[in-house]
Amino acid sequence: MNTNSMAINYDLNRKSWFSSLYGLREVLPGLLAMFFIAIFSNNLAGVPNPFTLENLFAWLDGVIGPLHHQSFFQIMNSNFVWNPLLLGLILGNVFGVPDCWKRGLSYIHMLMPLGIIMLAPHFMVGHAFKLGAAPILICTAFLFLTATVTLWVSRLLRLDDRHGSIIAGGLATGDPHACAILMPLIKAKGGQVVHATACVIVFGLIAMQLLPVLGEWVGIPPKYLGLASVVGVGNGSQALYAAFGGGYEAGRWATWFDVGRHVIMPAGFLYVFIVMFVRKLRRRNDPEVLATRGVKTFPVWLGVFVFLWVLACLHVFKEPAHHAVFAMVKWDFSLAAAALGLSLSFREIAGHGFKGFAVTCIAGLIRIALLLAAILVCVKTGLLPA
Repeated sequence: MNTNSMAINYDLNRKSWFSSLYGLREVLPGLLAMFFIAIFSNNLAGVPNPFTLENLFAWLDGVIGPLHHQSFFQIMNSNFVWNPLLLGLILGNVFGVPDCWKRGLSYIHMLMPLGIIMLAPHFMVGHAFKLGAAPILICTAFLFLTATVTLWVSRLLRLDDRHGSIIAGGLATGDPHACAILMPLIKAKGGQVVHATACVIVFGLIAMQLLPVLGEWVGIPPKYLGLASVVGVGNGSQALYAAFGGGYEAGRWATWFDVGRHVIMPAGFLYVFIVMFVRKLRRRNDPEVLATRGVKTFPVWLGVFVFLWVLACLHVFKEPAHHAVFAMVKWDFSLAAAALGLSLSFREIAGHGFKGFAVTCIAGLIRIALLLAAILVCVKTGLLPA
């Protein structure tokens, strides 16, 4: 049977777009592998399983004790994405992945967009209004500035633009998992995503030691050292570690300012995607432009996310609904992260080398220097009241 006849028969027999999916028998082994990794990684809603990686890390945190009021494994970014990713990497590299799992693992391409859509009610911008105009403007300005500087440095060092884009998203938002959120938008490779996530986490470990020293040296008041920490370091626990490293008052204010960084995160990864998408449209025939290469038009599912985010900003979603949806997000991202971990080898991740980390460090240090200078000017001029 020739190709045209096969296409005609397919079109006649399909009843809906679901017909393009693999059958249950083909995907079941991979889906079960993702499911069991997810339930042994995190404390997920509806599964009272005590033997999880999350509980093991919590027990070890109790043994280690708090570090500047933060748990060690929270500083290392242990959560519902990193735990199944780590477990999947270990299992896949130690025991291998059977071919019968691979079609089920391909469902990551459906799970990631769905999880991003469900994240929308989590970012209620109105929660940041109590911070005041100046802190919100600083958080927003440095989100876009960090993304822009990171993309510029990655081009300067000739880093693959897909790799540079996801580093820019993770570093700008202060959330390493924005790298994973950008994966389906940028069309990045799995190894690039994990490598970029690790770069952002490791730079956060450096920044959380460096920023309190620099802040005290230039004379940043403790209150605004808290603001500098949440904007200039990394994930929430690393930022709080840095702030409490500068004193209890700085740490207390960091918990107050962190909401400003958190609620504008979607603007960061949307900005990176739009910049790279427009760049690809302008340079269609440039072989070095790979980011968003497989994205022909603005994704419909991303439009749904933006619409729901706007509704969240208008407080359409009430708190119980917000928490219920986030429980589903944890399920979705845990399954997707398990699939990503099983799909990668340690060699593929390490093969991206040192250049990505160099980009992260250069852009991150530029951000810290400019941030401390901006806060100091605002304090001296009274824009940030003491």
